[in-house]
Amino acid sequence: MHHTPNRGRRITAAASSLALAATLLGGATAPTFAHTEVTPASSHSPAEMLQPEPTSPTAYEFGETLATLEGEELETTFLAEIIGHHQAAIEMSQLELERGTSPDIRTHAENIIANQQHQIEQFTRWLEEWYGLSPEEAMAQAPAEAQEEMKVLEEETQMMIEELAAVEAGEDFDVAFVQKMIPHHQSGIIEFLEPQSRAPHAQLRVAATAGITTQQAQVADFRTWLAGQDDTE
Repeated sequence: MHHTPNRGRRITAAASSLALAATLLGGATAPTFAHTEVTPASSHSPAEMLQPEPTSPTAYEFGETLATLEGEELETTFLAEIIGHHQAAIEMSQLELERGTSPDIRTHAENIIANQQHQIEQFTRWLEEWYGLSPEEAMAQAPAEAQEEMKVLEEETQMMIEELAAVEAGEDFDVAFVQKMIPHHQSGIIEFLEPQSRAPHAQLRVAATAGITTQQAQVADFRTWLAGQDDTE
């Protein structure tokens, strides 16, 4: 049972952390867009079509939920979510290797697969060693609010993968991959914020910091590349 004053402080801290994340990521992750209507891609001008897709508002909600959790509950809930999140990034990156043409983007995809597979194995092992749980068991014992948010995130991610899988091979696939990987990485950064600062295990705090650093660098590179595609229109 959490005391209301502590919960309020955690939510305030989460809001500050998310605002910082938005600033670091170029402002595109500001949670105020939660009620913004998304215009179908077909009605966009060419320049607008090369903007990244928006970050899921549910990712911010999940970040706020993590801010209300402590200790074991914080770690197990975070790990239950991030393992599946990383697996989705690997699936998207494998599609890029199959269909993409840009050497730079393909190299990023290879790095995503290597880095995130390593963290999946690390996080799965820690769940077992620290708490005797599989990722599925950790998800099943997460707070109800977190479970609902994780379900929505999983559905949104699956739709993202299906949309990407429908894109034909070639330069257009590179663009679609980057447009989707930017918000996917941004969601991951949001999820890493609380364990980075408050996870009981130092190993997890270090891994969260590494995850944020790596994904921020990739987002910056992806944004630069996407802007370069605009210039060639």
